[in-house]
Amino acid sequence: MTLRIWIETNHQAPYRTGGWAWLRQTGKAVSGAAGGDRDLDAEGFCIRALQAALIDLPADEGVALHLSDPLLIDGVRTMSARRAAGWLDEAGAPDPEAKGWEGVAQALAGRTLSLVRTQPTDPHTPAGFAAAWAELARDKAKTKGTFKNPIPRPNLTKVRGL
Repeated sequence: MTLRIWIETNHQAPYRTGGWAWLRQTGKAVSGAAGGDRDLDAEGFCIRALQAALIDLPADEGVALHLSDPLLIDGVRTMSARRAAGWLDEAGAPDPEAKGWEGVAQALAGRTLSLVRTQPTDPHTPAGFAAAWAELARDKAKTKGTFKNPIPRPNLTKVRGL
């Protein structure tokens, strides 16, 4: 069985603040969470969003990541090659986010992985729903700081396609 995970982010570079949200579907079971962080650049923020979504994955399940953020897509797509290169960038300098990417790589190790590019335009779809929660989380992180909360089940039942 393949586990489907939608991850959306909303990062404001000038404020170094962002919000993320993920939805996870395994068979008929659905869960989700939203959170936010302050004082992070865009890549560090994306890694935090991925790590939050990949915690406690069921063993031996394939993973289909549904992503719209180009930084997330590129990071996951090139992760294996960068890991094989010892987490060095093109100039041979150590990747400052190597520790975070290594955690993501370990969470996905031994799993069949597929990437699905999404467009979060309709708020009733999983990607649109997660994008709306990511925006709310960004605003909360801006005023309250780092946090993570589950998305209530009644809200999850309203999403088409889950």
